Amino acid sequence: MKYLNLLSTALLISAVACTDENVVEDLPTNSEEISRTSFEATTIDMVDAGEIGEVQTKTMVREGGEIYWVANDELGVFTNDGSLRSFITKNGGKVTRFENYDEITGEYYVFYPYNAEATIDGGTISTQLPAVQYPEPGSFYTGGNLAVAKGDKSEMITLHNACGWLKISVAIECGDTITGINIKGNNNELLAGDVEIDVDHNIAAKVIDSEKASKTIMMNTEDHIYPEKYYYFILPPITFEKGLTVTFVNKDGLTSDLRVESPVTVKPGQALSLSNKNPTNFKYGENIHTEDCSYVYNLEGLYEWADRVNKGETSLNCQLMASFDFDGREWIPVGTREHPYLGRFNGNGRELRNLKVEGEYDCAGFFGAIGPVDRNEGDKKYDVEISNIKFINPSISSSYKGDVNNPDDDGYAGVVAGMMNQELADNYSGAVIDKCDVINGAVSGCENVGGILGRSYGGTDIISRSSFKGSVTGAMFIGGIVGNVEGDVVDCHSYSAAITHSNSFRGYEARSGGIAGTNNGDILVCSANAVNVMTDGRYAGGIVGANNGVIVGCVSCGEVKADFSGGIAGESFGPIKASYSSCKAKAGVVYRIKTQHSEDFDACYTTTVEDCPPVVSPEGKYNLWYAPYIQLKKKDLNKVLNAYKCDSHGLENSFNGAHWKFEQSIDEYAGQLPVRPFKYPSESVGSN
Repeated sequence: MKYLNLLSTALLISAVACTDENVVEDLPTNSEEISRTSFEATTIDMVDAGEIGEVQTKTMVREGGEIYWVANDELGVFTNDGSLRSFITKNGGKVTRFENYDEITGEYYVFYPYNAEATIDGGTISTQLPAVQYPEPGSFYTGGNLAVAKGDKSEMITLHNACGWLKISVAIECGDTITGINIKGNNNELLAGDVEIDVDHNIAAKVIDSEKASKTIMMNTEDHIYPEKYYYFILPPITFEKGLTVTFVNKDGLTSDLRVESPVTVKPGQALSLSNKNPTNFKYGENIHTEDCSYVYNLEGLYEWADRVNKGETSLNCQLMASFDFDGREWIPVGTREHPYLGRFNGNGRELRNLKVEGEYDCAGFFGAIGPVDRNEGDKKYDVEISNIKFINPSISSSYKGDVNNPDDDGYAGVVAGMMNQELADNYSGAVIDKCDVINGAVSGCENVGGILGRSYGGTDIISRSSFKGSVTGAMFIGGIVGNVEGDVVDCHSYSAAITHSNSFRGYEARSGGIAGTNNGDILVCSANAVNVMTDGRYAGGIVGANNGVIVGCVSCGEVKADFSGGIAGESFGPIKASYSSCKAKAGVVYRIKTQHSEDFDACYTTTVEDCPPVVSPEGKYNLWYAPYIQLKKKDLNKVLNAYKCDSHGLENSFNGAHWKFEQSIDEYAGQLPVRPFKYPSESVGSN
C-alpha cells in the first residue's frame, strides 16, 4: 500500500515552515496490481503586508488573500528512476486531491506546474517560466506559479515557492484604457525562459542565459486591465540592481513608463506591490524581440519583423502592440510562393492605416503567401494564423499577369494575403485568417483577387469573422472576401462594395461574387450587403460566381451583372441551403443549376422583383421561389441544418439570430432569418 501526501504552506520571508494547522490524513489506496497513488494538498490564506507582503504557493489567489486550487490543475513528479509522472486535481478549493495510477516508490521530486519537457539532474529541476503571462484579475494565473518539493512515501511533503511576485493595480481614473503591462529591469536582468531550481539546496528559480531567455515579462488582454484589481507577475528571485521599469500599454498601443530607480529585491514567496497607478504621457514604445516572436510597438519594428521573415525566419511570430499609419511608405509583402509565411500574426485589434502595396508581385498583400500548416521540417509542425487586424484605407495593386499557357502561373492579390496554402494534389492542410476587417480598401490584380485573400488552396483553410468594405477589381476569380477558395469561409461579410472586371486584363472568363468568385469549399453564414457585382464575365452572383461546394445560411443585397447572374450564385454544382437574396439579377437565387439533386436547394428564397425568376435554367423542380416578404421560419431552417451536416467551426450561435441591415426595411421579420447580426467595424478606434 502506498501513500503520497503533499501539503502547501505559508512561506514567510524569514523561514519556510509547516504550521500545526496543516494536517492531512493518509488516503487509503487500492491493492490492485497497479496501485492508485494519491495525495491531498491544502493551502493557507495569504498574509498581505501592504506594499510588501507575503503569500504562499498554489494555483489561484482569491480576493482577501485566500489561495485556492482549481479543478484539472496538474503537477509533475520525478520518480527515483528519473521518469516523469503527472498528477491532476479532481476538484478545486482549499483542499484538493491529486490522483494518478502510477507506481511511486522511494525518493521523488514534485514540481508545479506540470511541464512535459521538464527534466531533472540530481536534485535540480529544469522547467520554464513564461515571458508572456495571462492577466488574471486578483490572482496569478493557473499554471504559472513555480513551486517544488522533495520527499518519499513515508513523510509529509511541503511545497515551496521558487518565485516571488510583483502585484500591480491601476487607478480608477484609468477606466478601460489600459490593455497591457510589461516589466523590465533597468540593468537588463533575465526574467523568463528556461529556469533551473535546485530543490536540495536553494529553492529559487534561476533563469538560464540562452536564446529562450527574456528580459521582459508581458501581460496583454484584448479587453482591458480592470482598475483597482491586482495583477500578479511571477518573477524569479532576483535583485534589480538599478531598479525596474513598469510599462503600461493603452488601447492604441502607446506606452507610459513608471521607473523605480532604487534597487528592488524579489524573494521566493514574497509579493511586492505597486498600487493604484495612473499612467500618463503615452507614446510609442520600444519593440520586444524573443526567440520566436516580435512584439511590435512602433512602425520600424514592423518593418524589421517583415525583413527578418523575408530573409528566412519564415515562422517568426508577431504581436502587433500598436496602431500605425504607413503614410505613403510602401510595403513589401511578407512571404513568397517559394517561402511562405509559417507563423502566427496577432494584430490584437490594432489598426494598420494606409497600407500600400504596388508592383508586379505574383502574391500581393500585407502577406504575399502564407501556409501551409502541415509543412514539416523534422519534428516541427507549423501553426499558421493571421488574426485580429483592422486595415483602414489599404491599397493593393498588382500588375502581375501569369502565363496563360501555364496553369500554375497565376497572380494573387488580397489585403490580408495574396495566397494561402499551396497548389498541391490532395492538399488537406490548412491555415487560418480570423477577425480581419478591411475598411475602404482597394484591391486590383489579375487571376485571383479578393478583398481579404486572393486564393485559398488548402482543404482545411478557414477564413472566419472577417469583413470587407471597398472595391475589388480583377480578371478571372474576383470576390468581396476571396477570389477562389478550397477551404471554408465562415461568418464573413462584404458591404458597400464594388466587384468589377479589370480593363487591364481582358480575355478571361470571369467568375465574380460578393463573397467569392469561385467556391470549392463551404461558405457558411456570410452576407453581401449593398454589394454591386458588375463584370463582363460569364458567371456572377451576390454570394459567388460559380459554386462547386456548399453554401448555407447566406444572404445578399445589391446588383449583379454578368452573362449568367444570380442573387446567390451564377451557376451551382453544389448545394445552396437556407439562403436568400434581394439582388437585382437575371435570376433571383441562381441562374444555372448543374446538379440533379433537387434537395440541394432547400429553403432558398428571393425578394427580387416579380419579373425575375428564382432560377433560369433548369426550371421547375427546385425549392426556390419568389416571396415579397421573407417567410422562412426558424423550424424550417433547423430542419435544413439538421439534415445537412456542416461545420460552424465553433462559432457560437452561428445559425441563430437576426437579420442584416438591408436597404429594404424587414425589421419585423428579424426573428425568422437564417443569419446572425453583424456589427459593422468602426472607421477607427482613435488616432495616435
